[in-house]
Amino acid sequence: MIHLLWTLLNASLILFFFYLIFGFISKGKKIFNPKIKVMSILIMTLGIIQIISSTKTSKNSNRITITDDYKKTNNSKIKEIVLEDNLIFNINLDIKYSIDNNEYIPINSYSFLTGLISGYEWEFKSIETQIYKTNEKANFTAEGVLKWNLFGINVYNEHKTFSGRIE
Repeated sequence: MIHLLWTLLNASLILFFFYLIFGFISKGKKIFNPKIKVMSILIMTLGIIQIISSTKTSKNSNRITITDDYKKTNNSKIKEIVLEDNLIFNINLDIKYSIDNNEYIPINSYSFLTGLISGYEWEFKSIETQIYKTNEKANFTAEGVLKWNLFGINVYNEHKTFSGRIE
């Protein structure tokens, strides 16, 4: 429920920003209500700064190479795991395996958010898993940081650790 409220807060700030921008273009300074003038100017300024600075941010690929020691000619398979299922978004993990003599060798992994992710950013940090054979299960541990952003500014970092079994 807190994730939904955070997303709604972000969406309302973005809508208010666009209202201020279009109102300023069409009406000029009259758009600023005297009661909330300072807050309106602050939101408009932060929005403009975020638009300008968003082009300079580097995105994390959230892809981790587990091993390079495998035969490139082997078949491969991707296992998909939902690490966390929230009301509005999911944290997912894909692990790519090379199949060699009924052994599944983990090659690389990729973790990402799906759903309504406004105000959130996922940074995949590490994964531990092992080789397993057909009809067996392997344990995994994945770690990352869920960044809570308000109007594009990082407000809180939530460190998350997930562990489970891959079938």
